[in-house]
Amino acid sequence: MTLKTALLSGAAMGLVFGAGAPVRAADIFAEGAGLAPAVDVLNGKVEGFGGWVDGRFGRSGDFVGGGLASVTLPLGERFGAQVDGIAASKRGDFVGGGAGHLFTRDPASYLFGVYGSGIGFDDRLNSWNAKIGAEGEAYFGRLTLSGVLGYEHIGGGSSATERTRKGGSFFDYVDVSYYVTDDWKLSTGHRYTGRKHAAALGTEIALPVAGFDSSAFVEGRLGEKDYKAVWGGLKVYFGGGDKTLIARHRESDPPNWLKDDLFSTSSRRRSPGVTPPPPPPCGGEGSCGPCYPD
Repeated sequence: MTLKTALLSGAAMGLVFGAGAPVRAADIFAEGAGLAPAVDVLNGKVEGFGGWVDGRFGRSGDFVGGGLASVTLPLGERFGAQVDGIAASKRGDFVGGGAGHLFTRDPASYLFGVYGSGIGFDDRLNSWNAKIGAEGEAYFGRLTLSGVLGYEHIGGGSSATERTRKGGSFFDYVDVSYYVTDDWKLSTGHRYTGRKHAAALGTEIALPVAGFDSSAFVEGRLGEKDYKAVWGGLKVYFGGGDKTLIARHRESDPPNWLKDDLFSTSSRRRSPGVTPPPPPPCGGEGSCGPCYPD
């Protein structure tokens, strides 16, 4: 891990978990403390999204899109669990995976739990990504700090060259969100996955659709290695009755983070029929002069 990575990762950890420091363990697990339940009722959500990653926005070869679903259930008063799934297409390759959350929460103050995910890519390298970490949220009026910090392992490929940038590494997903109104959220944050840093921007707004709790969202990423992405879509929420967006996010379902796993590995394809030349014996700059003269 580089010094830059260590500093940014340390800052992310301090942002999420330092904010929740005043909460004592005795408060988290105390029974009968008058806290609202960690999950108010069995609930779920489905979302569809589409956009572009890397390359040139609007070019069909760089399209990414798909659907996600989550089911959240109460485990007694103090605990909850959520199961996530994703099915998507990235540059024409199928992507599928899932995630699980186990957490305790006071909807007025905090969420703390464990998180794990796995996702596979039907690309030329058969890439895959697995994550395990700690998940946290801290609530301050209209401000929410949220994130997942832990270990990821990226695999796939059949040679040392194809395994470049794969293996184990720290990862983080961190967001700072502000609810301009009870039904409109703005967020900014940091991502470190696939050994790449990226800034994250997003917004979500509830839609005035009678009989459905639904919302529209737009998200973007801008990071290292000319990494950039933008996508938008719709969410539909089920269970829990008619709620504002801020209430649903704090009383019902934690975030589904699986969209960011889409960009933890590279699935770029070589152009058909193009075979890269073998590496020159002297690296191209040795005493023998240029190995590939014009």
